Amino acid sequence: MLLSVEEGSSGNADLADGTKPLRNMMPGGTNLDSQLADDELALAAHIQSELMSIRLPNVSYARLTGKTIPCRAIGGDFFDAIALTDAICAVVADVSGKGIPAAIVAAMLQGIIHAGIRAYQPLSTIATTVNDYLCSRTTGKFATMVLLKIWENGRLEYLNCGHVPPLLVTDLSVHQLEGANTVVGLIPSAQYTSETCRMMPGNRIMIFTDGITEAENSQGEQFGDTALKGVLTDVDSVLEQLTTFQGSLEQSDDCTLFEILYEGLESLTAGAC
Repeated sequence: MLLSVEEGSSGNADLADGTKPLRNMMPGGTNLDSQLADDELALAAHIQSELMSIRLPNVSYARLTGKTIPCRAIGGDFFDAIALTDAICAVVADVSGKGIPAAIVAAMLQGIIHAGIRAYQPLSTIATTVNDYLCSRTTGKFATMVLLKIWENGRLEYLNCGHVPPLLVTDLSVHQLEGANTVVGLIPSAQYTSETCRMMPGNRIMIFTDGITEAENSQGEQFGDTALKGVLTDVDSVLEQLTTFQGSLEQSDDCTLFEILYEGLESLTAGAC
């Protein structure tokens, strides 16, 4: 049912539960304390929603759609997209953990990535900056993410940092975009390299987090790649099928699905990734 620690020091142990720190803010455990904690959580959820709320670019050569559904009030998944003068840049990321700790880190990473895209930094530079930022702080957090850039002529550059491989959907096939780097936030000296290919009009890129493929039903079965590939009509259809698959079982991880439909230029008629 879709609704939207860290291992280490004892000082961070309470952060394993995204809401527990708020409930421990005031002693006594009274109903008033609980209500105040709930109010703080609701405020945090609203602030994150505003930070993460984006207006996807409207361009002539592509259509973008995305949805994030946290498993708690707030979560660590996010997506973003920005139209530059010559291309569209987008990111889908999944911060380790759930709840408030993951949401705080996700908001910070989104800001770093957004600024890097606006500054026309190469994808590899953005990934390195995010990795350096996380590795220089003892948050106990890491993240997987996919950065991509698509030009009007269909040229696609993408960089995968330990994330579930994106899917390229054409009229004839569905296949993964190969090439991966390590996650960001674990190895200070990590190097990041991107891959390139060419998209054709009608091709779609689907990027998703493991909260979708690893979602389970009441029998303990996972939704998986096979089921996902069978319902890749659009974002809403995938999420509807996922809801049906899970039945009454509560969502156990944040879920994000992001799609780019490349409509292209009239002069493009051949070739593909």
